[in-house]
Amino acid sequence: MDMLSAIVFGRKAARFAGILLLCCTLSPFSGAAAVQKTAPKAARQSALSVAAKSPAAEKSAATSQGKKQTPAVQKNAVQEKKQTATAQKNATVRKNVKGKKNAGTQAKAGNKTGKAVPVPVKAYITMDLTHKAIMGSYNADRPVAPASLTKVLTMFVILDQVKARKLSLDSMVQVSRKAAGTGGSSTNLHAGSRVSLRNLLRGMAVVSGNDAAVAAAQHVAGSEEAFVRLMNRKAKALGMKRSVFKNVHGLPAKGQQSTARDLMLMTGSYLAAHPQALQQFHSRPYLDFQICRPNTHPLLGKIEGVDGLKTGYVGSSGYNLITTARRRNTRLVSVVLGAPSKEVRMQEAGRLLREAYDKVDAVEAKKAAGSRKNAGRNIAAERAGAGSARAGL
Repeated sequence: MDMLSAIVFGRKAARFAGILLLCCTLSPFSGAAAVQKTAPKAARQSALSVAAKSPAAEKSAATSQGKKQTPAVQKNAVQEKKQTATAQKNATVRKNVKGKKNAGTQAKAGNKTGKAVPVPVKAYITMDLTHKAIMGSYNADRPVAPASLTKVLTMFVILDQVKARKLSLDSMVQVSRKAAGTGGSSTNLHAGSRVSLRNLLRGMAVVSGNDAAVAAAQHVAGSEEAFVRLMNRKAKALGMKRSVFKNVHGLPAKGQQSTARDLMLMTGSYLAAHPQALQQFHSRPYLDFQICRPNTHPLLGKIEGVDGLKTGYVGSSGYNLITTARRRNTRLVSVVLGAPSKEVRMQEAGRLLREAYDKVDAVEAKKAAGSRKNAGRNIAAERAGAGSARAGL
């Protein structure tokens, strides 16, 4: 009985061992191991190469490499980011500085908020005639229709002839139908009436009479067209390179133009040649013949030292103004072209004069301080010399 049990147990154990061996043989893990052991070396290398190129493998490799190089890579990335930000900041600063410089050379380009302030006129220029210095300008060479500022040149040509004794201010001028019928600003002249040349010039200067300009031009040159030729000849002689005149009064005319710089040059020459013109014509508060009207210049009596000179307006240019002023020993001229309204024209002209005189006052104060300092040094030197002389005795 013991022998039979042993035989049965042995058979069962052998069967269990066979089953176990079969399961191990069919296992995928043992198969992969067997393949790796039995496959050729080239096949194994090909399989490994394909696995390395897979997305998962690349991500795993990159992650592993990133972990190894993290400190250096992060440091370089931070430095590059800082350099890029600095370069962008510098470029922005250079752009802003350039923009402010361009605006600042022409006008005050900033307010308390730092935003650009648009210049409300087409052009302007201010000059210290006494010291031959430009105090400020904006678009000074931009061509603009001069409007009634033209009459300053008309008066310039006439007064030249009076100065040469070819004419007299007391000459009586007969008003033609063409002159009496001229539109725009008027002194209410009547055809056939006789008016002195002096009063015609006053009418041009005080109330900008277009009829007075035509009547005076016809008297001087025989016709308006002939007088315009004299005007352009005079403008060329003065160096008004960008100016062309088509009539004597400044009413709209194709091709008629001037610039702030040219008009400033004309005004300076006009005052130098005919200094009495301001008192005789331009600074008069009222016109007292034909009509009684106040001077059209808005700054006369409003700003200290203002004594002229001329207003102008046509639709193509806007509101124009030449202003002359004198304080102590300094004579200023400002020209404003193309203001959108009378109020803006007056404000800009007043601002230009005030700023120019502030600059003049600052320079004079600096010179006075330097003179006092030098005087103090001279006194100290004289005292030191006197002391040395007494010590020598």
